[in-house]
Amino acid sequence: MPRYKNGEAPLSDLVYLGPDFYLPAGTAARWAELRRLGVGKYGVLLVVTPGWNGYRPLDVQVRYKRELGILAAVPGYSSHGLSYQGRDCAAVDVYNWRSLAPSNESLAWARFVALCRAVGFTVDFVSPREEWHIGDFDPFNVPAFAAIVIKPETTAKPDPLEDEDMATIISSTIGQSFAIAGLVVPFTHPDEVRGTKSTAGLPVSIVEMPAAVHTRILDADARRRAADPAEVLPIVVYAEGGDGTVYIFDDGEVRYLTDPDVMNDLLARGAMSVTWPQHEIDSLRKQQGE
Repeated sequence: MPRYKNGEAPLSDLVYLGPDFYLPAGTAARWAELRRLGVGKYGVLLVVTPGWNGYRPLDVQVRYKRELGILAAVPGYSSHGLSYQGRDCAAVDVYNWRSLAPSNESLAWARFVALCRAVGFTVDFVSPREEWHIGDFDPFNVPAFAAIVIKPETTAKPDPLEDEDMATIISSTIGQSFAIAGLVVPFTHPDEVRGTKSTAGLPVSIVEMPAAVHTRILDADARRRAADPAEVLPIVVYAEGGDGTVYIFDDGEVRYLTDPDVMNDLLARGAMSVTWPQHEIDSLRKQQGE
């Protein structure tokens, strides 16, 4: 039997992730890991559709049904209510899954399905079909990948006198990353940024930068870590507010990507794709002397 009747769970039992966005602990952990993988593999921070599109209380289900008609589930039967067809279930509506491959919806869907399955989400389980709607049928159990406990007494503390350990939060329009001791790790949720502080006397600075520069840092870090640099794929760059031209970012330079077969091959092989403002692309190309 489901732990709660559909839409009647107290919000205090759930994890608050933002305005109107609550999830059970297990689902919240899977959602965080899904976002981390989206950023790490494709440079895309997946976000929830604005509104009550995680857990949805019963009174909100009633309101949505009144406002949306056949587009909303019958109140008391929505998978957003923490039960579905007699089973525990939590659901999330993902707003920007198509960004995983902006010019190729079928590829974006394939990538989205693979990422969801990797962390334990179920896709394509409601009718009529809703590609953006994902479900967690084990919402109250925190997965093993999110249950790692750090023991302070066995953790090496950084030396406050070593400049190389200075911590920096890198911030741009593609998200935030944490840089320390030569490592660059993307944050997966704004709360992680707000909750980052030093407990060893080290300052934590915040550096704002253009998306292109942030991406270059992530790209350089990936190349440094790769055992075989030849296997590090170029990044496909789409222009926001541009004329539809696609670019490729490789070895610190932006070049035109004119052959669609090359682009499709790169994306099929798992190349990261990002979207930059057109003016940032133009500025970078100008610095390259083009």
